[in-house]
Amino acid sequence: MRTLWLLAGRDLTQAWRAGGLWLPVAFLLLVASLYPFAVGPDAALLRRSGGGMLWIAALLAALLPVDRLVAPDRDAGVLDQIALRGIGEEMVLLARLAAHWLGFGPPLMIAALPAAALLKLDGATVALLEAGLLIGTPALAALGLLVATLTAG
Repeated sequence: MRTLWLLAGRDLTQAWRAGGLWLPVAFLLLVASLYPFAVGPDAALLRRSGGGMLWIAALLAALLPVDRLVAPDRDAGVLDQIALRGIGEEMVLLARLAAHWLGFGPPLMIAALPAAALLKLDGATVALLEAGLLIGTPALAALGLLVATLTAG
């Protein structure tokens, strides 16, 4: 278990240093800011469609850091070094999943609050959106990791 958290901490530190942790949050807020211009200022329409639009934005935001999840470490030989130390691939994947989710899930949930205000969502809808993001962002992180491992080669 200690190895899992050490690997996850390493991945989080690298993501922080690379500066890519803010990108999903900025993307979500940008989409939420531009959406009312696309559909118009009708508050009822924004309330009806805003939650779904935020989910689509969260899915796309989860895919933004995918290119930095596996490929750089594979190219540098880090994954081979980890395997030589006797650490299983499933442990590496769990650590990557935890680090990826911690890097975008909670910040995305926090960014969804001002995004919901921009879309004039009511309190009950915001609560459902936050609960859904709490449950759904780990699945989005797993999807992103799956895409990263498949595209890394």
